[in-house]
Formats: sequence, structure tokens, C-alpha cells
Amino acid sequence: MSTPDPSAAQRVARYALIICLVGLGVWMLRRFVPALAWAVVLAIATSSLYDRWLARFHGKRRDLWAASTFTALVALVLIVPLIYGAILAVNESISLSRSFLEFARNGPPQLPRWIDQAPWLADWIRTVWADQFGRVGEATRSFTPAKPEVLQWTRVLGLQLIRRVATLVFALLTLFFVYLNRERLREDVPRVSRRIFGPSVERLLKRAVDGIRAAVDGIVLVAVAEGALMGAVYALVGAPHPILLGAVTGIFATVPFAAPVVFGAVALVLAVDGSVGAAITVVASGTVVLFVADHFVRPAIIGGAARLPFLWVLLGILGGIESFGLIGLFLGPALMAALVSLWRGWVAEIPRQGETRGD
Repeated sequence: MSTPDPSAAQRVARYALIICLVGLGVWMLRRFVPALAWAVVLAIATSSLYDRWLARFHGKRRDLWAASTFTALVALVLIVPLIYGAILAVNESISLSRSFLEFARNGPPQLPRWIDQAPWLADWIRTVWADQFGRVGEATRSFTPAKPEVLQWTRVLGLQLIRRVATLVFALLTLFFVYLNRERLREDVPRVSRRIFGPSVERLLKRAVDGIRAAVDGIVLVAVAEGALMGAVYALVGAPHPILLGAVTGIFATVPFAAPVVFGAVALVLAVDGSVGAAITVVASGTVVLFVADHFVRPAIIGGAARLPFLWVLLGILGGIESFGLIGLFLGPALMAALVSLWRGWVAEIPRQGETRGD
């Protein structure tokens, strides 16, 4: 016997049930959504590399061995720089604390002599310098590790660190299962999407995936290149800890127009130490690198692959960061690519003036 077609009321009830179940599932997993999103972004970004890695394995367990080993490699790429940066940050924090204690005991450090060449600014700079370091000295002398606000700040920092580590662990665990079941997901996701939204949804999915790949290439790779170039500049001018500063510059360079915060601070430190030429070199080099990367290289990579104008690329990155945090760097351009594709599809379906659909 054939199953009778559901009535309109039954269809409405079924869709309402599906919406309620999906909403309940999202609410239950809301704490893990960032980890799931990072796993999807990493899986899409590394899909071509994983194809080459999978081809090296043979036998019944090839998917398991390939997924486990490649996930371990991704974990190493992500975790080793974080550990190295954390060690350097702790060492720098200890050095900075010692400098603050020295300032508290001996007063602010002496300003460079080149400031005396501008007498109309020298008095004002000295006043601001002494005032600011005087406040630092008072804060340092009144600092005690047992203060409630210090303990509260330490607890909040520890909780945030634990949360980030847990997100990373669950992202890597999810990434392993995505690699392991990738072929099935490649078939099931488009099939389910076509059933729910129709055949046109495949174009949106493709544009979203292309947007994520383009965002990873245009944001991460360009930021790494910016950090490497500026790290070389820091080393050439004699800035302290050029590798660490280059890495920090690369991290800030993932956000458009944020890198000047780092190389501007480096230039200020060099200028205070009396290396005015080195400070000018850092600012000039950073400005040129940033201008070329943000106005030519990054828009060409992201806009070309995702077929997005530069304005929408920029709005997608900035809006994604504001709405979703760091993961928004990649979700924002993907969302904009899907929206622009949807817009272009609608426009293409509208007949031009003087045309008919039968033409």
C-alpha cells in the first residue's frame, strides 16, 4: 500500500518540529559552536592538502590513519607557535615587571637627547613623561599579589585560558571526524540542502566554501608574509626580540589596518632609545608593506577567488569580527560571498527592459 500524501497541517507540523529540534540542538551545543565552526573552516582550508596526504595511504584503514596523522600535524602547527609565544610572553612579562619595579625605585628613565633639539616641545614632553611614569611608579608600589582585584583578574584570565584550550581541543577532535567522514559529508550535505532549499542552493554552498578558502589564503598567508617581512625589518634595525615582534605583527595583520599598532609601538620604543633613523625605517617599511598587502594582494586573493568586490571583502571581514569574534575573519567573507551570489542569481533571473523570458 502506498503512503498517502501528508496534509497541509501535517507538513506545517513536521517543519515546526524540525525547526524546534534544530533550535534545541543549537541551544544545547551553543558552547561548542565556536569549536565546530573552527573545525569546518580548518577542514575546508586544508582540503587540498589533505587530498595529497590521503593519497599516501593504502589499505582498509587508510581513512583512519590519514585522518589521525593529519589532525596531529594540524595540532602541531597550531599548538607549537602558541606554546612558544606563551613562553616568550612570560619572559617578557617578567622583564617588564622588573622594569616597573626599577622605575618605582629610581624614577622614570631619562629621555633621549634628540628631544632637546625641539625646545618648544621638550618641556611638555618631560612633564608628560614624568607624570605618566610617576603614576606607573605609584601603581607598582601599591601592587600586592594578595589584593582582591588582582586575584579576580587572575581568576578571569585563567578561566579564559581554560575556555580557549577547551575550544581548541574540541575543534581538533571535530576536525578528526570531519576528515574521517569527509566523503560521506561531501555527498550528504548537498543532498540534504537540495531537498530543503532546492537545486539553487548548491551555488550558494560553493560560493561560501570558496569564500572560506579565499579568506584563509588572503588573511592567514598574507598576514604570515607581513609578519615575516616586518620581523626582518626589526632585525635589520636592531629592535629587541624581532622574531616575537614579527609574530605579533603577523597576528595583528589578520585584522585590516591593525598592524600599525605593533610597528608603531616598536618605532616609538626605538625613538625613545635614541634610534630615530631606525624608527623612521620601521614606520616607512610597515606603511609600504601594509599598503601593498591591504590594497592589492589581499583584495586580489579574496576578491578574485570568492568573486567579491574589495568593499564587500572589507565589510565581510570587519563585520565578521564584530559579530562572531576571530572566527568571523573567515565566516564573514563566506557569508558575503553567498549573499552576493544570491543577489547575482536573482538579478540574472529578472528579464531586462524590452526582453521576455522566452527570448
